Amino acid sequence: MYYLELIQRFWDFNHENKVGSTATAFYLYLLKEGFANESYDLKLSDVKISRELRLTRKIAKSTKEKLRDLGLIEFQTRNGLPCDYRILLHYPLTPNVERMVKVLEIEHFVDSDTIKGEDNFVDLEESFDITIIPKDPLMKDNLYFPDSQPQQNNLDIPTFDEFLQYAQTLELYESTMNLILKEKYESWLDNGWTNHSKRLITNWKSSLKSVLPFLKDKKALQGTSITIPIIKRPKSS
Repeated sequence: MYYLELIQRFWDFNHENKVGSTATAFYLYLLKEGFANESYDLKLSDVKISRELRLTRKIAKSTKEKLRDLGLIEFQTRNGLPCDYRILLHYPLTPNVERMVKVLEIEHFVDSDTIKGEDNFVDLEESFDITIIPKDPLMKDNLYFPDSQPQQNNLDIPTFDEFLQYAQTLELYESTMNLILKEKYESWLDNGWTNHSKRLITNWKSSLKSVLPFLKDKKALQGTSITIPIIKRPKSS
């Protein structure tokens, strides 16, 4: 299941279940972030999502619970840290009765509250009081980035031939993807063998296997183009 297919599957699901505009915006935002980060697993804070979608944090919390109870996502929250999201791929188009009861309970809770603005959207300047704590210049970088983080010189970095040979063993591989694979390999290499999220790639085979569906989607999107005909003006008599 890939990015474009997940969007289509969601619209099919929404046709049967009427997810609602706020939950729709939230889910499509998660898909967009997943596609950008080349992973179905994401770390996103409620503050960031609230800012992007112009929601109160209370509505953001209830919306992700609704998407979870519909069976579209999983998430795990930890105090003081971004929320861990997982976008589920093979969810049923019709949720079970128990999940629908939970969703109705959440919707009743939201409707019974006083919410500012239309469709749960608010002016975030009134809703947040965020204090930015500056980094102490006397503190060493290793207090922010522990020594347990693997160093680049200890990484297993393959040659492009090895990279391509492994890609050819994967089910989703197509020979027309070679150029995109080369671009991905070079981008990881140029960035110090880190992925889009600036994290060191400690298992390149696993990372390549995870990113291949997104590369296939990128190839499909690049292949979509509109040809504009050239219209010649008639000669004046």
